[in-house]
Amino acid sequence: MLSFKVVNDLIGKIHRCMRRFFETQMKKYDITPPQFEVLLTLWAQDGLFLSELGRRLSRDGPTITGIIDRMENKKLVKRKRSMRDRRVIQVYLTPKAWEVRENLMKMQQEAGKDITDDFSEQDIRTLENMLYKMLSNIEEKILPKIQ
Repeated sequence: MLSFKVVNDLIGKIHRCMRRFFETQMKKYDITPPQFEVLLTLWAQDGLFLSELGRRLSRDGPTITGIIDRMENKKLVKRKRSMRDRRVIQVYLTPKAWEVRENLMKMQQEAGKDITDDFSEQDIRTLENMLYKMLSNIEEKILPKIQ
């Protein structure tokens, strides 16, 4: 039977390999990992307030402003002042950002197919269930110990 150390090492190696792969793909679109985090957040909910975006990504005001400045220069986002309060800025994705999403998501799906090509549907369901159990155990048993 595998020890937790082996499982932990394998999860770490998988994570590093996939991160390296995705960073290579992002470079094709001149996107950095922090910019990709912004894109992921806005793809889920476009038009967030700049302050809320910073909060969700755990970035302070100057840091998130710098990231958005660079993304605006790349024509990935645009800022608009809120109609309710002119002091508040909302961040919106551009058509270019939506196009990038389509390409990156397609690439992600293809990579997912490649790494699970020889898995049966049952294998995938079993793996998914085990990973959810691990995450649940972490949230219930490990994270409370560090808070």
